Amino acid sequence: MRGIGMTEVALRSVSKLYGKQQAVQDISVDIRPGEFFVLVGPSGCGKSTTLRMIAGLEEISSGQLLIDGVVMNHVPPSKRRISMVFQNYALYPHMTVKENILFGLQVRRVQKEEQRKRLQHAAEMLGIANLLNRKPRELSGGQRQRVALGRAIVSQHPICLMDEPLSNLDAKLRGQMRSEIRQLQQSLGITMIYVTHDQVEAMTMGDRLMILRDGQLQQVGKPLEVYNQPANLFVAQFMGAPPMNTVNGVWRQQGSQTGIQLVEQEVDLFIPLAGTEGFTDGTPVVLGIRPESLLPATGEMRYTNHHQLCVTVRSVELLGSETIVGFMLGRECWKAKWNGQWPVKVGEVLDIVFAPEQIVLFDQQSGERLPVQSNDKEKIELWVKS
Repeated sequence: MRGIGMTEVALRSVSKLYGKQQAVQDISVDIRPGEFFVLVGPSGCGKSTTLRMIAGLEEISSGQLLIDGVVMNHVPPSKRRISMVFQNYALYPHMTVKENILFGLQVRRVQKEEQRKRLQHAAEMLGIANLLNRKPRELSGGQRQRVALGRAIVSQHPICLMDEPLSNLDAKLRGQMRSEIRQLQQSLGITMIYVTHDQVEAMTMGDRLMILRDGQLQQVGKPLEVYNQPANLFVAQFMGAPPMNTVNGVWRQQGSQTGIQLVEQEVDLFIPLAGTEGFTDGTPVVLGIRPESLLPATGEMRYTNHHQLCVTVRSVELLGSETIVGFMLGRECWKAKWNGQWPVKVGEVLDIVFAPEQIVLFDQQSGERLPVQSNDKEKIELWVKS
């Protein structure tokens, strides 16, 4: 791997205030050298503000930003050895592609021969060698994105920040650019900090993710860790398409068994689960399960030690490679996601099963995930009314 130089970034209780409005609150995280680190969350959650504080474009209200152990709070952006790719690409319209890419090097008075070498390397890497004499208005969205990336590459800074760089591209080009940016980061060996509201981008690109909500850190972890073990109900419902199915319930002790009693009027269901310390009878909880964990019990597909639902189909989405089936569980609209093309019709009655170990429980008040163990000695069946 050709490495520009791997650099660690650390945030220590970093906050940002605009007057009395708190945009970012007490964020602490270590971003490892050479890591592709993704900040993800809905619009207005503080991810771009956090990125701009790292870049030095926003002042830090409290806390510390460290780069390789050195406090950078009051160091100007030009001294932080950081490149940045913006959502709107920030290209100078009156300059050619070549001039746009080399502008930063010219400001830093890098020798012309070194500029030529870096330009050639970046242009070949990005496949834009034939575009160097064009103006930005003559380029497509994907080509403009590559020019912005070229400007970051030639800077040879060890940290690259990206603020929703693919949001202006169509779906097909976004998929292509996701792969190219990830390969580029790995080949250069740089520390990449990437902002997006798209959880598919986050899952497919990041080594680790930081999920934000209303300026507060919700969870940091590897993509599958965040997906399979969400820290709270917000993370569970934000990460995933369709989102995690949820329904309200109550923790019950029924004789020798413990489990969840669904409290919606249309549903009569008790799901045996082995609780842990702190569970008391009558505790309100939220039961969650991923759409892909709801399996069809049709034809030869039979399962043991699974809970079974008999449901009435309310909606069908045929997407070619997968089928999404919607139904009501109590007052909640649930979805099951199956690979392939299933000839399911609205109004059809289906048996759907799920393994007890796929269940996730959350505290109804705090939204925090609760640790539980499955008790799969019995197979529970229920009828969900249409």
